[in-house]
Amino acid sequence: MAELRWVLLALGVMLVAGVYLWGSGLFRRSERIRSSKRRRNEPRIAGDEEPVSDEVLFYAPGTSPEGRAPAAGSVSELDEPDEPDLDDVATGDDVSIVEPEEPRPPPVEKVVALRFVPKTLEIDAVAAVEALEDAGLEHGRYGIFHYHDESFPSEPQFSVASLTEPGSFDLERLDEQPLAGMSFFMILPGAGDPVDRFDAMVETARSLAHRLDAELFDDRGSSWSIQRERYIREELISYRIQSAPQ
Repeated sequence: MAELRWVLLALGVMLVAGVYLWGSGLFRRSERIRSSKRRRNEPRIAGDEEPVSDEVLFYAPGTSPEGRAPAAGSVSELDEPDEPDLDDVATGDDVSIVEPEEPRPPPVEKVVALRFVPKTLEIDAVAAVEALEDAGLEHGRYGIFHYHDESFPSEPQFSVASLTEPGSFDLERLDEQPLAGMSFFMILPGAGDPVDRFDAMVETARSLAHRLDAELFDDRGSSWSIQRERYIREELISYRIQSAPQ
């Protein structure tokens, strides 16, 4: 009777243990199913240390679907584009290189002159000096006459010298020095516009030629003409353009 009691007790323990074990396995399988459903329904981001499965919808910046950093040369949508290499830009075909401009040479010195020759043998020196002073010229450096402009008081616009050696006007001995003629000249470059200076010089020479009964000639000894005057003016216009600062 006692043996039967122990046998029934052992069977009861085994039955309880079996039920417990069976219930625990079913519970764990149910939990795995529910966890799998949660992972499929809720997107998540893979971490740096976490293995990546197909269920991950977003990946950490800088990682690929295989769970490692992209290979060299690949571009990720989240990566910022690399800045262009300045050396490559400098040597590109579409980059124009501006060469430094060479300094412009200084303007060439030029002398524009015309001769003032009397129709008779000589010009009265006293009358010539009076006419020059009335035209606004002043006796000055080198003993000759100079025409100044108010805008450029330190440099003459044009000058007048005597054709009698040494070319100067001795104001104290005018009665003793009759003039063979005079030379009107301007030196370039100089202060003021060259064309304006030339026009002022020609106008003054014409006025004095009428007053002193003289004629005008160019620097080659040819009679002064409108054509010659226009030619010299055009040369001075070109000279002005070439000498203009940039």
